[in-house]
Amino acid sequence: MVAGFPAARIINYSEAAVVKHKILAPPFIDNDLAERFRLLRAKIVSETQQTDDRSFLVTSTQNMEGKTFTALNLAITFAREVDHKVLLLDINVKNPSVLKYLGIDEQPGLLDCMHDNVPISDMVICPGIERLLLLPLGIGRVKSAELLRSRKTQMVLQEMKRRHKDLYIILDGPAVTDGVDSIVLSEFIDRTLFLVEHGRIPQKKCSEALSLLDKDKMLGVVFNKRIS
Repeated sequence: MVAGFPAARIINYSEAAVVKHKILAPPFIDNDLAERFRLLRAKIVSETQQTDDRSFLVTSTQNMEGKTFTALNLAITFAREVDHKVLLLDINVKNPSVLKYLGIDEQPGLLDCMHDNVPISDMVICPGIERLLLLPLGIGRVKSAELLRSRKTQMVLQEMKRRHKDLYIILDGPAVTDGVDSIVLSEFIDRTLFLVEHGRIPQKKCSEALSLLDKDKMLGVVFNKRIS
């Protein structure tokens, strides 16, 4: 049982999957990578420590720039701090990947909560990493993108943050150029972390994508070098 989430299901991650996708959980060990994510976590905490900003959207210019890799490893790094929990939401309708990176089969999740008015806490998963919680995207439904872009999503996120004062919320979102989802979702959260795969995306495209996001909510830009 996880404090505040008594109904959370325990579905342990696959060791083979975390090794394959370079996720910072045993048996995968990469001290240099772990240190880079600790540094990123420290910078985020420093930037937000004077506010109550605890919900972050991870997005990028286009797909395949390492959003899930970054969101998941950042969530694990935050979860290793003893004074708070982390809830990682997979909110990429076209390509949900969080469960795949952990070797967990598709599960009901956020879409099911939104469609059937099921409590969020009933859909939360514990993947076997202490203080880390997952909320899968859920089973595909008609008009799922429209559902996620609704104000109901904003209300859900705000309620989770209000009820759990020790909870960080990280959203693994879609790319900015993959539709309007990330642009709308960025309005629902506190800050946006923008990912750029170094050497792949032209600066003009990055600038165009960044211009579509709220500058006042921009947490920073992370340059990622693909390692998988």
